[in-house]
Amino acid sequence: MTATPPPVGTLEPLTDLDRLRDRDDVPFHREEDTVPGTVVDDVADLPDLASVGIRNDRDEVLLRRLTDTCRWKLPTASVAPGEDFVAAAREHVPETLGLRVDLTLAGVWEVHLTATDGDRTATRAFAVFEGPPVDGAYEVDTAAATDPVEEAGWFAELPEDADEIPGTHRFLY
Repeated sequence: MTATPPPVGTLEPLTDLDRLRDRDDVPFHREEDTVPGTVVDDVADLPDLASVGIRNDRDEVLLRRLTDTCRWKLPTASVAPGEDFVAAAREHVPETLGLRVDLTLAGVWEVHLTATDGDRTATRAFAVFEGPPVDGAYEVDTAAATDPVEEAGWFAELPEDADEIPGTHRFLY
């Protein structure tokens, strides 16, 4: 197995998205909803996510499916409490798609759910990054990736069988 190339870009480690809430240079979005308690319980068990929007020279966005049962979505990495969102995004793209990307933070989405009985809540955070491949090449090489995806492709529109995680709309019009 080859070593992962060193990170690129100037982003500092980011473990606490809440510290970005009041900054003028980072779009911070909060969505709130009231849902059945079972949904709150399910979301409470899910990790936060770091997603990366990568556009090619035809203004298409790169989507991937990790398995044959997975839905199309932006390259997305799970982030456990206390882990670095920047590192998760930087590592995920080359490991699954064979691309190194020069990242910038596009925004933060926070989804806050309250059970219909008002008894419990859950919050899930999404750090969304964007950037071009470091070498300017847009060919996805899953064969060179250490943890390859099932399928990857460039899309001008979100496919019907896609999973639109928060922030996806920034990259598809």
